[in-house]
Amino acid sequence: GGRGFWPVTVELLSRLVALRGAAVIGLIAYGSYVRAKNRRELLLAFAGGQGWSLVERDDRWAEHFTGAPFDDGDSKEARNILQGSFRDRAMLAFDYSYETHSTDSKGNQSTSSHRYSVAVLHLPGWLPTVELVPEGVFGRLGTALGMQDIEFESEDFNRAYRVRADDPKIAYDVLNPRAMELLVSRRGQHLRLAGTDAICWESGSYRPADLLARLDTLHRLLGGIPPFVWSDLKGSP
Repeated sequence: GGRGFWPVTVELLSRLVALRGAAVIGLIAYGSYVRAKNRRELLLAFAGGQGWSLVERDDRWAEHFTGAPFDDGDSKEARNILQGSFRDRAMLAFDYSYETHSTDSKGNQSTSSHRYSVAVLHLPGWLPTVELVPEGVFGRLGTALGMQDIEFESEDFNRAYRVRADDPKIAYDVLNPRAMELLVSRRGQHLRLAGTDAICWESGSYRPADLLARLDTLHRLLGGIPPFVWSDLKGSP
């Protein structure tokens, strides 16, 4: 009779909600699969057109570099790795991700995923670290906390970037007027020249057109470094 009606209805509703939730999860998973498949097909065609190789995953690259954004978090992954040459310079690009964990005041734990697209060109020689970060709230905060910020003659450049370097003289030589003009015209670049690598990274996954633009920026920047910089550093580590 009527007494059994509500318990049965609640149970039925619970099952329907569970089935609906499972269906939604299934659709999300399928959508992710289709997007990943379509992107891989796009990247395969792009890599083939550039004469580059494409590897779906190799986490060794996630541990290969130091400095931002590679020093934080865990569960590091490197996917969609492209390798080859860009205008006669060895190049590397990949999607990089890692996780960070936090606990709120009630003891609840949460995990955040961070994703970046990374582009690398091999340097013709060894350089001490020169790093550029787009100027902004975090840049000013870093300076206020005592992080090095080298000032240049170009006020437009100073407003656009915060620069840190192991050797300020190298920074001035590398970031000459021509280089500053290039970088001001392409705002928002996260760049680091360190050792034998020139690295550019941005949030999100790389897109072919954006990747070519970043590689072009790195190539022009390296091409504008005066020859005496390399000769002066000959014999460095």
